[in-house]
Amino acid sequence: MFKRAFDKFLDKTIDKPELYPYVYSINFKGLTTAKKKITTEPIRCSLCGAVLTNIELIKEDPNIGTHYSCDYCGTVNVVDKEQIIETLADDIDFIIEDIEPKEPTGEEIITKIGTTEGELYISLIDISGSMSGSKIAAVKKSLIQTIKDFKMNSPATKYILITFESTVDYYLKHDQPSTRFSGDTLYSVESIRSEFEKNFKKDDFIGSIGEFADGWIEKVQELRSLDMTALGPALFLGILSFEIFSYSSGRITLLTDGLANQGIGNLSGTSIGAEKYYDSMADLCNKYNIIVDVVGVSASGDNNEMGLQTLGKLTDTTGGRMFLISSEEMEAIFSELRQTNYIGRDVKIKVITPKNINIKSITGAFSSKTVEDAEVNLGAVTGDRELFVELDGASAGLKEIVKEKEEIPVQLQVEYRDKDGRKRLRVINDRVKVTKDEKEFKKEYDQKFNVMMNIQSAGASYYGGKAKESKKRLKKLKSAIKNELSSLGGMGISKQDAFSEGMAFLDDEIEEMDAEEEKVTQAPAASYRAVQGQSRARRSQEELKMRMEKKKKSK
Repeated sequence: MFKRAFDKFLDKTIDKPELYPYVYSINFKGLTTAKKKITTEPIRCSLCGAVLTNIELIKEDPNIGTHYSCDYCGTVNVVDKEQIIETLADDIDFIIEDIEPKEPTGEEIITKIGTTEGELYISLIDISGSMSGSKIAAVKKSLIQTIKDFKMNSPATKYILITFESTVDYYLKHDQPSTRFSGDTLYSVESIRSEFEKNFKKDDFIGSIGEFADGWIEKVQELRSLDMTALGPALFLGILSFEIFSYSSGRITLLTDGLANQGIGNLSGTSIGAEKYYDSMADLCNKYNIIVDVVGVSASGDNNEMGLQTLGKLTDTTGGRMFLISSEEMEAIFSELRQTNYIGRDVKIKVITPKNINIKSITGAFSSKTVEDAEVNLGAVTGDRELFVELDGASAGLKEIVKEKEEIPVQLQVEYRDKDGRKRLRVINDRVKVTKDEKEFKKEYDQKFNVMMNIQSAGASYYGGKAKESKKRLKKLKSAIKNELSSLGGMGISKQDAFSEGMAFLDDEIEEMDAEEEKVTQAPAASYRAVQGQSRARRSQEELKMRMEKKKKSK
């Protein structure tokens, strides 16, 4: 789950640092691997937050009491003797908030399930005029299949339908008329909230799909396309549903074929602060553990922009996914979304290093940017998600530390909620030895990690529309690796296969970029690049290998 490209730290600045960065991979599939579970509260450093796992560091002093000096920042921490347990493994799982067992009720009727038991699923559907014809027909067909799937596989799930055009219609129940939000109400979150609270109360009953699926299917079949696109207000109403009805988690699927142009969050150029609005909505979604998926629908050659570069931040922040599809692909995408398996929600990672060793970048976390913070909130994650963390190998602090120590500690912390709602903390300790031998460092280096980090970084640029710069970056890296492999040929590189595989990764990714640039002429360019950029920015080694294998079989 926490692996590094390098075998040891080098006690000097490496020649060609762009080819030999200090890179770690974080692969979230490891969260599904059973580890010893600890139910006591972890002992943390009061300054840097590192978790103590080695009780041999604990000392007694008549003046200080029971204490230890933090391996990472040197802070002296006083500890309660009752907190101390045996020395823990380097890969350990703390349960920091357990779930309370539910009392059996003996009730089997789905209607009787408590209002907030089970997750809440909300469909946010654009029914503006451009959605007429085959698009709205495909939406209805896909939604009906989704409802049927929930009825069979997740009957306790609660469902709300929200449609939007120049007004927003909110369907809380399948057998009642919608509540309509329109006019000036749509132009501020305060007025939307006020109107919502007039119409709905916390204890309003929301039936389960298991019982009311047929009614919802009838409601979906009645949908018709109408006027403009009040996407921003519809999104806020969806989020308000989680807050007002006290749901702790769930999903929103947002489907649109045009630019938000009515009410708050207007992306058509007439609204100030639209970017800030969607950033704040993304933060609200994380607060309520809402996964947001965004589906853009585009007919061939219509090139209607949808603002997916902005809306994509909702998926970035919450861990959801973004698509740009034709109406013919809609049913397959809805099926893919239904089958997406999230292994952790409200996921936060923190990488702790000794002071003066800095985080240079973290890729794979966000599509629109790389980050340098040691602590990152990811929303929800799937098992195939992979991040890459680069330590600053050129810093004076690193040089100083490697000359002082024979072994340098690095700790990964992953805080998350599992499928059952338990709050867990996975702690993984790594201890890295130091070498003076640059040849040894190079021949043990796993170049695939560096390649994947650069592919993800190229994805972030591609997301922002910088397609040429993204491809140029990968071509430059490929040339540098090829030259390095040639120059190191006589060194007996133990990781030579990793160099060659890294080259193959780059070849395949550059080939994909070439294909994308042919397709972009038939699509809304900014939205298309945002979707492809997000996919690339989240690319994992496993996913890339599967794609390459699929291509081989098809030849």
